[in-house]
Amino acid sequence: MAADLVIANFLRVAKEDLDGAKLLARTKNRNAVYLCGQAAEKVLRAVLTSESKHGGITHRLNEMVDLVPDENPLKPALRGIEELSAYATAYRYPTPAGRIPEAPTDEELSMFFAKVEAALDLAVSKFGVDLDTVGQPARRPGPIRQL
Repeated sequence: MAADLVIANFLRVAKEDLDGAKLLARTKNRNAVYLCGQAAEKVLRAVLTSESKHGGITHRLNEMVDLVPDENPLKPALRGIEELSAYATAYRYPTPAGRIPEAPTDEELSMFFAKVEAALDLAVSKFGVDLDTVGQPARRPGPIRQL
């Protein structure tokens, strides 16, 4: 599959994940932050694809951000969402002692949503992706070097 379509589809799925996270948050479902983290990961994977890099099979967003060249102006926004890594794995399961990790507060969740949405919006704009047209590739799939 061509990188231009992969990038566009990562961003489309990221938008769906973020929208789903917001819906879950309204019901106080603890999985809202997990889905928000999934949206962050897909934005990162779109950027890595544009850089001809593969993020591997990990959910360690900080390691994925490390792969983004410093010349990419989206890197600071991506650094701002890497903290969601904790919610991709450890948060989803009881601890060895049986404790269920505490969900983020509504304020923390709103902050996560805003950061992921900002990174997503930047990526959509810079790659030239129409989120509403399935099957349409990114118009500018190359590495981003200017905002």
